[in-house]
Amino acid sequence: MDSRATPGGMARRTFLAASFSGLATVVLASCTAPQPTPSPQPTGTPTSSPSPSPAPTPSPVPEPLALRRSRWGADPFARGAFSFDAAGAADELRDALSQPVADRVFFAGEACDTAAPGTMQGARSSGARAASLVQGLAEPGERVAVIGAGIAGLTAARELADGGLEVVVIEARDRVGGRIDTIDADGFDGPVELGALVVGSATLRARLPDSVELVPIAPPADAITPDGTAVPIPATGPEAIAAAQAWAAAQPGARVDRLSLATALVESGTSASLSTVPDASGVAPAAWLAHSVTSGVGVETGATANRVAALADLGRGPTAVLTGAGGGAGTDPGAPRATAPALARGLSAALDPDADALDIAVTSVVTRVAYDERRVSLRLDSGESLTVDRVVVTVPLGVLKTDTLRFSPALPLLHQRAISQLGVGLLDTVWLRFDEPFWRTGDGRENANGADESSGAGAEASVAVLTVVGETPSVAAWLDVGAPDGEPVLVGLIAATQAERLEALDDQAFREAVLADLVPFATATG
Repeated sequence: MDSRATPGGMARRTFLAASFSGLATVVLASCTAPQPTPSPQPTGTPTSSPSPSPAPTPSPVPEPLALRRSRWGADPFARGAFSFDAAGAADELRDALSQPVADRVFFAGEACDTAAPGTMQGARSSGARAASLVQGLAEPGERVAVIGAGIAGLTAARELADGGLEVVVIEARDRVGGRIDTIDADGFDGPVELGALVVGSATLRARLPDSVELVPIAPPADAITPDGTAVPIPATGPEAIAAAQAWAAAQPGARVDRLSLATALVESGTSASLSTVPDASGVAPAAWLAHSVTSGVGVETGATANRVAALADLGRGPTAVLTGAGGGAGTDPGAPRATAPALARGLSAALDPDADALDIAVTSVVTRVAYDERRVSLRLDSGESLTVDRVVVTVPLGVLKTDTLRFSPALPLLHQRAISQLGVGLLDTVWLRFDEPFWRTGDGRENANGADESSGAGAEASVAVLTVVGETPSVAAWLDVGAPDGEPVLVGLIAATQAERLEALDDQAFREAVLADLVPFATATG
């Protein structure tokens, strides 16, 4: 990738820098008991040797050789990972957000797509749709600005340029890609994906260059208990969520839009019907519901169940197989349910053909979009201004919710409502490389959750998924991304409130928190 600039002008192509806590199936109560009256102590100062402090128990989890993590919530140009169906947000709001304003301002991005919101395919589709709308209105030779060089912005810009319009892309970061963030990190042999990393859409796969490595993700058969016991994953959690959604669908229309998944689980009686007493497997049915919500719903939406709409279309994406509970990973759920998901490495290469053909002004933050019936004026944080005929805004929904970008006049009320009510979820990733794959058992070809990684004749190497049941972990799910090559590399998916909490920690505290979550896998008995 090159880094070129025109004197006094805009940079050309530069690689740009881009639990469900509401539901409790077990209520813990504490009582305050009267404290015994202390016995009288003799006066004077007895002589005794101080009791030695007990030595800390060494952790069975070794220190990683390398660690890289994302912070999408704190990222000023993202303010979250992807959109989700929030309680109280009507279905038509995504379509409303994608409508042109005064035939001058157009919106694109995964939050604008009604078929595959929250996905890479949705972002691409929305960019193509916005370009088509602009081309239907623009006169030959018009100048169009595209704000944002993510997958939606690059798609729109390339199609507009191919259609004969003059296009400039304005990107706030110092890299292209937006929430696709591929880096080369010390300590890792291959590319590290800090953003989107799972692909399921057949349409998107067909567009990926050969340099993007795709490895199938194997659905897990087992989860691990806190004491390291592998337990088969039953259908308890997904069935409970389906029952709650069926109950919600039968509610009056005026109420159903406001219902959250947590409310549906409670008011339908579904959560109360699940025993909190461990069964023969050693895991309570209620714990399996919590497992589905944490590592399934939380990962797919990046939100807690009290924020997710009761009738959210869960499990439609490729990462639904991660836990068998309808999970996704900042990823690409915009594919048919039958499409097998694959972990992608090197995704930024898919953006290069579009980016290399475009004029991209990097490290340029648009702070104001002023428009009338004839033109659009853009104000940059540098104080510069740019006048164009039309603009395609592809900044993430999380940024639109802030005052970073202002519109003059204010956007129509329906657009404002969509921006306000559509949900923005948070999903972070942490990449860890160890000296040895301690989470694999036996000959090292099998994971602690029982997933066989053998790639002999007739078998295909795959990425295994590791989850814990019986407690609420900081890391909702682990992907054994190094398994196909025998490398000791794990990727953790951190969702919703846990992601918010961990983003606030410094590097050392963060490291301690995520390594603590790996203890059950280090002590697993297989």
